[in-house]
Amino acid sequence: MKGLSPSKAREIKVKSKGGVDITQKLIIGHRGAPSYAKENTINSFKKAMALGADMIELDVRRTRDLVLIAFHDGLIQDRPIKNLTYEEVSQIARNQGFDIPTVEEVLKWSKERIKLDVELKEEGYEKEIVELISKYFKKDQFVITSFNDSSLKNIKNHYPDIKVGLLLGKFRAPLLSRISEFFPMKRCNRAKADFLAAHWKLLRFGFLDRAERNNKPVFVWTANEEKMILKLLRDRRVHAIVTDKTDLAVSLRKKMLQWSPTGKARGT
Repeated sequence: MKGLSPSKAREIKVKSKGGVDITQKLIIGHRGAPSYAKENTINSFKKAMALGADMIELDVRRTRDLVLIAFHDGLIQDRPIKNLTYEEVSQIARNQGFDIPTVEEVLKWSKERIKLDVELKEEGYEKEIVELISKYFKKDQFVITSFNDSSLKNIKNHYPDIKVGLLLGKFRAPLLSRISEFFPMKRCNRAKADFLAAHWKLLRFGFLDRAERNNKPVFVWTANEEKMILKLLRDRRVHAIVTDKTDLAVSLRKKMLQWSPTGKARGT
């Protein structure tokens, strides 16, 4: 099997000092390439890689019989994933015209092809997921993210070399939770997170400046509009862009590199 191509070999930066220029900025396919294939499927991941993504993002849940799967929602056909066996979940998905891969299937396919951004949707299987990923990937070839602070802290306590990111931007978050997302450094430190993974709507009120002062890289999700992607590509304080539109982001990055041979991005 061929190793990672130069574009796929961009380093996952976990230090914020000085920021990154456009040549180092990562483009991450959100759940693969959902504009072209069903999200969180092998076909979607393959398409994201073909479009030039540096990493792919996948969501992890666990079934009743303890199988780790790549799936975003907590429900399928109004039934909780955690209450169904993998075979039951798979049958429902097949009836809807797609296949749900196990996490191990994703790992086997993506090994030595592309780096991973693995989001844990639930608590309780942190050790299991780290051990599983580590069978196929080196520690500098993946990151783990979660909205669950305790999951990140658990991972860092037992696997200090694994890079973890605190997800920010929960849908319909209570007021105090939303404030903690605009000002997340205490949470970030308690969770021992290496970086912040923030929704683009949080990039206000000095968010990026605070992250930079605290030496925390920032991954931004989910940026799909051309104007927003261009802005993020130009900003050295943004280390990675998570997008449903990998082809657009890759094309814009390529054009910017042609405009500026040095690849220097500007702060905003």
